[in-house]
Amino acid sequence: MGQELKQRVEYLVRDLKAYEDYDYGPKGLRHAVKTELYLWKKKQRDMTVVQVPQLYRDLWKQADRKTKSQQLEEALESDWSTFPTYSSNGKHLKIEDKHGYLLIYRLPIPTQHTETLEATAHLIPSSSAREHRRGQTSEKYWGLWRKYKMEPHMSGEYYRDLPSSQRWLDANQPYFRHMSNILRLLDPQMYVRYTSINRFLPEGLELSCRIWYACGILRNMAGKGTPHKDPSDYHCGLNVNTAWGDFTMARIVFWELKITVEVQKEEAIFFMPRILTHNAVDIQGGARNVVDAFVHENVLSWKDRQHEKATGYLRGGPKRKRRKLGLEELKARTTREPSSAGAGKALEHAQDEGDSETEREMEALYHRGALEEIREEEDED
Repeated sequence: MGQELKQRVEYLVRDLKAYEDYDYGPKGLRHAVKTELYLWKKKQRDMTVVQVPQLYRDLWKQADRKTKSQQLEEALESDWSTFPTYSSNGKHLKIEDKHGYLLIYRLPIPTQHTETLEATAHLIPSSSAREHRRGQTSEKYWGLWRKYKMEPHMSGEYYRDLPSSQRWLDANQPYFRHMSNILRLLDPQMYVRYTSINRFLPEGLELSCRIWYACGILRNMAGKGTPHKDPSDYHCGLNVNTAWGDFTMARIVFWELKITVEVQKEEAIFFMPRILTHNAVDIQGGARNVVDAFVHENVLSWKDRQHEKATGYLRGGPKRKRRKLGLEELKARTTREPSSAGAGKALEHAQDEGDSETEREMEALYHRGALEEIREEEDED
């Protein structure tokens, strides 16, 4: 176990460089990371782990289709109250596919973060509530995105609401910092992917929510929302949200998985809203306010183009003619087996890190740059 932990620390620190921005003490970075990993394992000791039959790969493929799958149509016609519910119990909850790919993660958070959200609510300018796919709510979007322009910029609402918007973001940075550290523990490759934009941002721009680029603030949520996906978000990215207000409990329905997850105050939940149809239901005790931190895919696509212009490389490999890999060829490259589309071709954009026996490796290859086409997504809020 000690050797495994040491190897993990070396991978995170030396190879992945996931802790370059970490504030470590006098005993050094490796000691600090080792301690953090040890404490994280202790917090997960009584964690509930659920494996669902749906595969991340299939959810990802379906998310890009114009039409709903038959399975989703059937689920949407079902009564959500008949789905299995994972109640809040003060413990960590991890929901993954059968290959161990993380889809949802719920955990308790320190009380002070919820208290700060309560105390800074007055900084959020009031706006009219309206019927929305997330329910009857008013909404603000503050942070970095790339809507209607070629370059990243801060959202119009952020500028209109200054200085209150920046004061609120500054006051809640401890929450975003805490959740960013949690994401680094859950998926360090995603953490590195999100932070990789920093060196390309124009002067004066920065990530608003630690490693997430922006956040949506939904106030006075009541009733139930409409089942939906968030098509502008990074397709393999985890958002995180937490809530404050008079409510005592709410449930989030994840329709493809046919489950509901209970959330309470002083809890946060990570999930993939681009590929999971979801909505909040059964809000109890009063109005619920939510902050949802996210990354838009088109901002990351912009970063990848800047990286290519600056280095001549496409996220980990030399610049080559772009083409979209077929599923068969990508599987063949992953497993080093021949395929009808590309027998004998070497992996172009990922370093050789050994054979893979699961489809999850395809996602790891995406993080390392093996997919040779980065698709530009249209914003569809």
